[in-house]
Amino acid sequence: MYNRDQLLAEIATLYYEEKMTQSEIAKQLHLSRPTISHMLNEARDSGIVSITINHPDSDVFSLQREIANKYDIKTVLIAKSVSSDEKVKQELGVLCAKYIESRIGDFRSLGLGWGTTIFEYINQASFLSKPDLEVIPLIGGVGIQHTHLHSNHLAFRLSEKYNCKVNYFYAPVFSESKEMRDMFVTTSIFQDIYRKGLNVDIAVLGIGNPIESSTYKLFGYFTDEEVNQLKNSTAIGDILGSFFDENGEEVKIPVTERMMGISIDDIHQLKEVLIMASGIEKFQSIDTLLKLNAIDHLVIDSDLAQKLAETT
Repeated sequence: MYNRDQLLAEIATLYYEEKMTQSEIAKQLHLSRPTISHMLNEARDSGIVSITINHPDSDVFSLQREIANKYDIKTVLIAKSVSSDEKVKQELGVLCAKYIESRIGDFRSLGLGWGTTIFEYINQASFLSKPDLEVIPLIGGVGIQHTHLHSNHLAFRLSEKYNCKVNYFYAPVFSESKEMRDMFVTTSIFQDIYRKGLNVDIAVLGIGNPIESSTYKLFGYFTDEEVNQLKNSTAIGDILGSFFDENGEEVKIPVTERMMGISIDDIHQLKEVLIMASGIEKFQSIDTLLKLNAIDHLVIDSDLAQKLAETT
């Protein structure tokens, strides 16, 4: 007479090796089909059956689910390890483009950040026809250096890819002074794009470490004095028009009070936020925003993913 383990092993053999259906097994063993289903689950849980997925991406899929469950977010996509930072960002761009385009029918407006990572999303985007879609920059888009990385140029290029409408943020990333910024934000041209930005269906943004890795640093916007101010501040991350601390609160020092764009407080109000990032130095800023439930979708490299999964 069979003991329980022998019966589980026989059912598993018939199902996995002999390719019999659960109904066929039930008929042969004079058991109900729900009983067969229950016992197949028991065989897996007890270790009698061990399922191995022989695919190079299986570990990535598991890590994605682990991070999504840990931080309770909707989507995590991880770029596989590649040979250079440039190629990592290209892979992030591919993943972001595939995700956005898989849902593009859900969106009537798409908010856009700036910088090298967002640039790669635009590069990898497909040519589509979405005339009802509207692309909206979320940070000042006027500048002299590295104009291909500014939000207005990126928004225009994406609108060409998607054959859709585009808006422009007619302001510099930094005003010349806080007083000039305060005056500028009262204008109708600023208020119009600002309101549109707050109401986008999804925002695609990069994130930085203001000391180690930042679009602002790349553009050379800061004087040595301002760099020292940042180093001596509590800022651990930057996103669009804000530098923020470990509590996710905006850090106000002279240089940050000149920034033109959607703020960290505004980001919490957006319907959906997708963050793209690579580099372990961005861990703290991403971890902070994840814990504050400010991120819905995350597209990151494998080093960041491992760090997020390991940290308690």
